[in-house]
Amino acid sequence: MRVFSCVIVLISLIFSSLAQAEVEEDGRYWLNIYAQGKLPVENLYWSMDTHPRWRDEGKHFDTLILRPSIFYKVTPKASVWLGYDTIINHPAGASAYQENRLWQQFSYQFDPIGGVSLSSRSRLENREREDFSQHAYRWRQMVRASLPSSLNPQLSWVVYDELFINFNDTHWGPRKGFDQNRLFLGVNWKFSDFSNADIGYLNQFINTKTVDRENHVLMTAIRFNF
Repeated sequence: MRVFSCVIVLISLIFSSLAQAEVEEDGRYWLNIYAQGKLPVENLYWSMDTHPRWRDEGKHFDTLILRPSIFYKVTPKASVWLGYDTIINHPAGASAYQENRLWQQFSYQFDPIGGVSLSSRSRLENREREDFSQHAYRWRQMVRASLPSSLNPQLSWVVYDELFINFNDTHWGPRKGFDQNRLFLGVNWKFSDFSNADIGYLNQFINTKTVDRENHVLMTAIRFNF
C-alpha cells in the first residue's frame, strides 16, 4: 500500500508543476470500449477501440475515436503494436473535422512491487488533419498502477498518468513541446477472466496557444477479451 500511495503522490506533484494559473475548465464524460482477440498466427492479436466523448458537462457530443490495431506478443510481458486512428471532432461553434493517426507502440507489464501491478505504454503518433498537408509527430508515455482492494477480490484501485509531447510545430494546431497530461484515479471491477471495467476521475490538462484548458472527466472504460 505504501508503494501505491507514493506513486499517486509522485504523479500528482508532476502534474501540479505543469499547471498554470489561468485555465478554462469543463466537465466531460468519456466512454472507452476496448475489444481484443487472437488472430490465426501465433502470438498475433487484433484490437479495436471505440471512444465517444462529450463536453460541456456532458451536454454536447465532442469527439469519436475509432482505433483498430494489431499487436504481437514478443514475450508474455512485452508487446509491439501498430494501429491507425480515425478521429472525428465536433468543436463548439465550428464545423466538424477529421484527424487520422498512424501509430506504433510498445507495452510492458512489470513484475508486481509490494502488491502493486505496474505497466507502461509508449506510443509514437504520426498525425494528419484533413485539408492540411503538414504532419505532426507526438510521443505519449503512460504508466499505470493497480492494487487489489481488501473490500472485494474483484475490485482494484487504479491510478495512471499519461504525458503527451509534440515533436514539431504545425499550422493546424500542435506546437513543439508539452502538449497535455492525463491523470486518472479510480477503480477496476473484474467481471470475469474475459471482461473488466475502469470507472473514475480523469484530469486532462491541455497546453494551448491561448488559454490552457483543464477538463474534469468522468471516465468509464470497458474491456473485452475474446
